Amino acid sequence: MRKFLPILFLLIASAVLAGDYVLIVYSEPLSQVFVNGNYVGTVDVTGQMILTLNSSGKFTITVRKSWYIPFESEIIVSSPGEFVIFANLKEAGALRVFSNVYPVEVFAEGMYLGKIHSVKDVLYVPAGTVTLTFKAPGYKEEAVTVQVKPRSENTINIYLEEKALALDLKVEPERFSPNGDWYNDKTTFYIYLSKPADLSVEVLNDRGETIWFRQLKGSEGTNKVIWDGKDASDGRYRVRVTASTDDEMQSVEKEVIVDRSEYTYFKELFIGSVLALVVLLILVH
Repeated sequence: MRKFLPILFLLIASAVLAGDYVLIVYSEPLSQVFVNGNYVGTVDVTGQMILTLNSSGKFTITVRKSWYIPFESEIIVSSPGEFVIFANLKEAGALRVFSNVYPVEVFAEGMYLGKIHSVKDVLYVPAGTVTLTFKAPGYKEEAVTVQVKPRSENTINIYLEEKALALDLKVEPERFSPNGDWYNDKTTFYIYLSKPADLSVEVLNDRGETIWFRQLKGSEGTNKVIWDGKDASDGRYRVRVTASTDDEMQSVEKEVIVDRSEYTYFKELFIGSVLALVVLLILVH
């Protein structure tokens, strides 16, 4: 390695003087290097690769090699000179997953490894004793500690338990004013689901009549539905959300108030400020 250092320093000095952006990658010999997803070369037998970038900017550097966990890092190149990446690859084994549900996302102690769509797929996982977590929408995650053999296929069988349907609703803002002043002209219904479900969203008046209705496919987590209230008179209304799956159904209600009594002049003030700024810029130039 030492005999290459004078040549390396000479290359770097020449690049700086020439105004070049030099990227030096240290990694496993014969690993492949990608910049922003594009293959740019292979690390040589000494464990390094020298690359001249075309310009400054932010670059995503990915290093891959068979039977190793891929390395990925971002680097910001702001001026000509030398930029070094130490891509320490971890030895890996291949994992095949037998599961009662697909697709399944796989994590190794917080690190995202990828998604398995069927038993045909395999993923590289760190070799050694590792705790793997398996996740699928609508199912409880499962964590399993396994001993992964390097450079060989490892098989695991998991059974993910389906979550019970849970539903919650938040209205923000609870009082809004669809009067066209650009301030609180709309309200948002934040709908939480523990797992994917069909959603129906209704706004009902004080006589129990539906004045607004939406249907959608709800995803696990937070779903947002916006109501502009334009066809509603001032007053109190009930928001009713119903979530249903093949064998479960839940419903929840919250109050929302339509009140156009206060006009903020936010729109006029905003437009006036923008026009004043435009006039100022014209005068300055």
